[in-house]
Amino acid sequence: MKAANGLGGFNEQTGESDRLKERRDNVTDVYSNDKFLESKDFLFHASPYLIASNETILPHAHEFVELAFISHGEGEHEYEGTWFPISQGDIFIIEPGKAHGYRVGAGQQLKVVNVLFVPSLLTMELEALSNVTSFMDFFYMEPFLRSDVSFQCKLTLNAKQQFELRELMEQLIHEFRSKESGYRFLIKTKLIEIFITLSRIYEKNKQKPLSSITSDREMIERVCQFIESRHASPLTLEQVCSMAGMSQSKFTALFRGVVGKTFLEYRNDMRIRFAKRLLETTDEKIIHIAKEVGFDDLSHFNRLFKQEVGVSPGKYRRSADI
Repeated sequence: MKAANGLGGFNEQTGESDRLKERRDNVTDVYSNDKFLESKDFLFHASPYLIASNETILPHAHEFVELAFISHGEGEHEYEGTWFPISQGDIFIIEPGKAHGYRVGAGQQLKVVNVLFVPSLLTMELEALSNVTSFMDFFYMEPFLRSDVSFQCKLTLNAKQQFELRELMEQLIHEFRSKESGYRFLIKTKLIEIFITLSRIYEKNKQKPLSSITSDREMIERVCQFIESRHASPLTLEQVCSMAGMSQSKFTALFRGVVGKTFLEYRNDMRIRFAKRLLETTDEKIIHIAKEVGFDDLSHFNRLFKQEVGVSPGKYRRSADI
């Protein structure tokens, strides 16, 4: 995060400086992996960050995932243009590409422990955890559903849970700072431990935001948006049915009736669409593109791509003059 320093007079009623008010609708920095994470072969960073009284962090997005834990103080967090109060014990995930910022009022301060990483850092671990419903709910589903539930993705930990998480975070940061032998392996292990701990807490406190949607069509539309935004994640039909609060047979019939395709067909359509875009606009190797859009099996990707598009990925790229 970067602080908004030297931005002129501070308006205590709006919580914004005069110059910031003029800029905030037009400025969204995008923080890149190479500037904020350790290295290309270890896309990770962890550190505490203190936001002082009357300080504002300009709206920004980033290429990486941010796990933010409010260890002390209180303030406000902006997510996609809406402000939410936050305070000690809150923890939440910010997905890549989502604009967010912070502000702290007079006489207050906010200490945020930031854990920054890209999901590919934990490819095997995340795949294994994809079978844990509470983890999928917390890591993938709640951030997506946040706009409908007034930032419920924010977990609020009790005193005991805060102590436990603070210990884990301190160990994580110590390993990252000291960089002793084997630190990368220990960081991955500790990060998974944090996720499992949070998943268990979420399991105890979880609500099912989609259950409040009364229209079947609206339900399916929301699920389609979710599939599109998480097309590369290891998402299964069973997990989506659980999210929607429906049996597999009911969801399958409803989904086909609204969309005209099965869940698997729709998800694969999304993956092929994004693969075509990458083939058109990048020179990445086809095997890397396949993995990026959610296919671990290159031969399966090639076969499905040709079935959907009519030509192989290589021929499609050549026809697009890449």
